[in-house]
Amino acid sequence: MRDLENRVAVVTGSSRGLGRVMAEDLAARGATVVVNHVSNKSAPLAEETLERIRELGSDGQIIQADVSDPLQVQKMFTKIFKDYKRVDILVNNAGLTRDDYFLMMRAESWHKLMEVHLDAVYHCSKAVIRQMCAAKRGVIINIGSGSALVAMPGQVNYSATKAGLLGFTRSLAREVADKGVRVLHVAPGFFKSYMTDTLTPEFVSETFRMTPLQRWGHADELARTVAYLVSDDAAYMTGQSIVIDGGRGAVEADLGFVLN
Repeated sequence: MRDLENRVAVVTGSSRGLGRVMAEDLAARGATVVVNHVSNKSAPLAEETLERIRELGSDGQIIQADVSDPLQVQKMFTKIFKDYKRVDILVNNAGLTRDDYFLMMRAESWHKLMEVHLDAVYHCSKAVIRQMCAAKRGVIINIGSGSALVAMPGQVNYSATKAGLLGFTRSLAREVADKGVRVLHVAPGFFKSYMTDTLTPEFVSETFRMTPLQRWGHADELARTVAYLVSDDAAYMTGQSIVIDGGRGAVEADLGFVLN
């Protein structure tokens, strides 16, 4: 299905993990995809993503930029608008963790997550929103987390920023709805990615137990959800949070998680 032909998509943090799968799925549906990554270390992974995008019959390019840096974001989108004239889809996906109990959490860990999860979303959304409003079309997808809805010990910084992202989404959606621009929030539960590779087997088993579907999500399930939301099939959806967590958020119990 090539329902996203002639659309330009930007996926931040898409050289690996869930971001890569989302970028590839958008490409499979016909979108031109800009692959964003942050450092020289991730450059080979970004090349692999772009190669896969081209194998899927679409095109795109790679732009290295730290999306928490406003100057780098400005430079990135200047190039995108020069090359493609517009952005139809923005997926604010870049993220990281700095887990620790609050009593031991350093200010750097707090501020770093604020920069990546909130400042970056502000900078990237600000870069595209005027053009989207002028074109009277466009979709911004903010990738949040189930941790904004279900408390997790050791994640005060992560949960706070992801909860803030939900408020950002709802408010911006109200502001631009009459301009034909949609803004949505996706809150994944547990999905395997490079960010979860350090979790202990005991922790993983506990997450299975507390998830009604008894498993983690597959990356392609998240990617298909995002692809639906940016498509015309979801044209009447905006300002909403779509939770894709196997039912975890519906469990009304003490999760009993222990940070190891």
